[in-house]
Amino acid sequence: MGLSYRRPTEDDARLLLDWRLRPDIARHLFTAVDDDIEKQRAWLARCDSRDDYHHRIMMVDGVPVGYASITITHAAWGIATLGAYMADRRGRTGAGPLNFTHALNHVFYALGLRKVVNQIMADNERVLRGQVLLGYRHVGVLKDHAVKEGQAYDVHLFEMSAAEWAAKRLKFKEYADWDGRSWPPS
Repeated sequence: MGLSYRRPTEDDARLLLDWRLRPDIARHLFTAVDDDIEKQRAWLARCDSRDDYHHRIMMVDGVPVGYASITITHAAWGIATLGAYMADRRGRTGAGPLNFTHALNHVFYALGLRKVVNQIMADNERVLRGQVLLGYRHVGVLKDHAVKEGQAYDVHLFEMSAAEWAAKRLKFKEYADWDGRSWPPS
């Protein structure tokens, strides 16, 4: 299985919008997305103009399978959050954990940040399990925190430091980041 990443372009607007509108993906997103290709193109343009936002389309054997993003939430503190979704089964079978190893290598080595803090909807059981598998520490639950379509949802908080990832990534033996640069253990 060849896992790779590429930056989204305006030509990806339809693909990403279709993915974001899928019920199995949309239900775990924190924001609702309109079925509007022009808004999607504008969103991609805004993403490309930001220095606090990094994103990639995940590819398996050259086929787009999902999307991932890193948002630097506190630049002065070196803190980011990761977001991702898999739209194709090839991205969920075997590639899921590896995607996050590459994303974490990108956060801590390519971007030089010191901590990741993720918020995960309580009903996203697969991702909740994945956070623990990757070595995140469960911080707690924010009760009735997120509101979508008038309904409140619990949100789980997870965190991981650069030092924790430096030790945990040895288990996965994956040292590449999104851009294919290798960051071997020192």
